[in-house]
Amino acid sequence: MEFWRSLTRRARAGSAMRTVLLLVVAFILVIVAAALSYRSSTDVQKAEAGVKTAFQIRREAQVVLILVTDAETGQRGYLLTGDAVYLTPYEQAIITLPDSLQRLRNLTSDSPEQKRRVGELNILLDQKLTELRATVVAKRTAGVDAALRIVHTGEGQALMDRIRNVVGGIIDVESQRLAQGQVVLVRATRQASYFTIGALILAIGVTTVATVMMIASVRGRERQRAAQVEQKTREETDRRIAAIVENSDDAIIGKDLNGIITSWNRGAERIFGYRAEEAIGQPITIIIPPERLDEEDAVLGRLRSGERTDHFETVRWTKHGRPVDISLTVSPIRNDGTVVGASTIARDVTERKRAELDLKRLNETLEERVAERTRQLAEINTELDAFGYTVSHDLRAPLRAMDGFAKALAEDYGEQLGTRGQDFARRIVAAAERMDLLIQDLLAYSRLSREDLRPQPVSLGDVAREALDGLAGDLRERGATIDIVDPLGRVLAHRPTLQHVVTNLLSNAIKFVAPDSAPRVRIWSESRGSTERLWVQDNGIGIDPRYHANVFRVFERLHGAEMYPGTGIGRAIVRRGTERMGGRVGVESKPGEGARFWIELPASRVKNGS
Repeated sequence: MEFWRSLTRRARAGSAMRTVLLLVVAFILVIVAAALSYRSSTDVQKAEAGVKTAFQIRREAQVVLILVTDAETGQRGYLLTGDAVYLTPYEQAIITLPDSLQRLRNLTSDSPEQKRRVGELNILLDQKLTELRATVVAKRTAGVDAALRIVHTGEGQALMDRIRNVVGGIIDVESQRLAQGQVVLVRATRQASYFTIGALILAIGVTTVATVMMIASVRGRERQRAAQVEQKTREETDRRIAAIVENSDDAIIGKDLNGIITSWNRGAERIFGYRAEEAIGQPITIIIPPERLDEEDAVLGRLRSGERTDHFETVRWTKHGRPVDISLTVSPIRNDGTVVGASTIARDVTERKRAELDLKRLNETLEERVAERTRQLAEINTELDAFGYTVSHDLRAPLRAMDGFAKALAEDYGEQLGTRGQDFARRIVAAAERMDLLIQDLLAYSRLSREDLRPQPVSLGDVAREALDGLAGDLRERGATIDIVDPLGRVLAHRPTLQHVVTNLLSNAIKFVAPDSAPRVRIWSESRGSTERLWVQDNGIGIDPRYHANVFRVFERLHGAEMYPGTGIGRAIVRRGTERMGGRVGVESKPGEGARFWIELPASRVKNGS
């Protein structure tokens, strides 16, 4: 008998231990549910702040780009018309840009990458405003020609391209952050609902199992003690669940199948404005706009069928009649398998909705403004074309008259002019010819910026030989030796522009040699993966590496026109033409060792691999 009593005591002890373990698990689950709910709420707040910041950064970056574009448009209008009214956007941009840039700098202070881009943008904007200010001052003090000389350097266009690239980088990064933030918002909302409800249901289930085991394992007085323990456990669990519900940032509302409110937490008070004593016992329709009452009928219908509603976005009313954008999750509450009510979790998504609407409106407005700016730029380009026509005809006509009259003067009155007068006449003719050549080169350089260049497969060998044919007279006069290393590759390029570029390279190669040397030029190409590089090597006087970055700029001359005649635009045309065709240029040289110029363009590959 004593043996059986010992076995019974051991069985009871084992059952009590399992019951205690289950209660501990239930307690841990409740704590985990509270922690998960708090973490999810924190994640949502952080994600919302990130979305708002990303949207503000995008908006400020777009405002900066619009302001500097307005400034450039006003400057061009003033240069073309001389009317100071066109300077209004430029002057407004000078005033407004620092504030916009400071706001952008403040918004990106926590991102080293974006902070670096904003710093680079600040430098570029200073340079661009300096360039615009120089052209305006030049127009006012020295006239339109002086201003256009600054414009034709291409510095302003290059700065605008770099500004657009930097702003585009800022917007791209913030667009990615915006998309990621929205994903995090959705994921955090879903996880909060799943984790909280799942953990609570699991905790209740574990507690229930523990209670059943406790009741089954005791008899007599043990049954009463087990019932007391069960009651305490349920009360503790209910208190903890109530604490979680009461302190949630979301509105958690209980209602029966008739839509009467049975519970109302602090989150519901904060969102809808009703105190618990005002809301409990009232129909849920007190927070539903009249035009959305059909939604509640549909939700109650699904509840009676045991179905839940997940993340349904709609609009509700506050106590004071203010609409609130809400995301609803409605779950049925069952008693012995029968649906007796519903638990509703409502999350305020007004700020997210407002941010999405603001972003949509901004994008729509931005498209309209970009279209307007594009139209204005097209008009300005048309006016520039007309100006180019005027320069090429009206400005060159006086030059031709100067040249003709100076030559006639020298021929008809040479003896009367004397030696000094004849020298003056020759200088007038030479200056007129140089000016005419300069105007032609400037017009060619300007056209490269506006022409529509359609790339096609082109043979570098054919282009090089055609360029040499055009320079045949100069080659014979200078006794130049040309070595073409066949075969030369094929590229995707605009043939007339490419021929112009190669002609300028070859012309410089035979020009810049020592007075007592005959030019020797070597031409070859090499494949560099997706590109083809054309080399032009000469035996000329060479270029100091300190000036390599300058040789492709407009009017950059390293030697006087008396020794090496020219306009200083040829290599600038080489660079502009190559870049317009999607390529790049470079030079390798040292003083006295000749120079190796190269252009690199997208390669053209035919099926046989040639």
